[in-house]
Amino acid sequence: MSFLVAVASSDGEQIDRHFGHSDVFYIVSVGDDGTYAAKGKREVASPCRHGSHDENVLQETAEALADCRYVLAEAIGRGAEAHLKVRGITPLEADGEIQSAVEQVIIYDRRLHGQYKKV
Repeated sequence: MSFLVAVASSDGEQIDRHFGHSDVFYIVSVGDDGTYAAKGKREVASPCRHGSHDENVLQETAEALADCRYVLAEAIGRGAEAHLKVRGITPLEADGEIQSAVEQVIIYDRRLHGQYKKV
C-alpha cells in the first residue's frame, strides 16, 4: 500500500523543525515495494505565534497535509497532534536524516499492517 510522508525540515535533508514552526514540509512518496522518493514540498503558514497557536492556521496546515499517512517533525504539540489524527495522519517525533527516518517509518508501517519485509 503506497503512502505519503510529510517531513518538517529546513533543508530537505534533516528533520530539524517543530511542527508549529514549520512553513514548509517535504513530501516523500513510499511505494508498495518499499521504495521511496522525494515528491516535492508544500509551503504553509507557520501556526506558531510566539508561544500561542493560531487555530485556523493550524487547521489549514493539517488540511494541506491531509493526503499524507505520517508527519515527521522534531516536536509536535498536542493541538497539532489532534488536528492531524482527526484527518487520519499519524504524527511522529523524530530527528536526524530524513532518509533514515523514512526507512524506519516503512518498517513501522509494514509491521502495523502485517506486511513486514526487511527494507
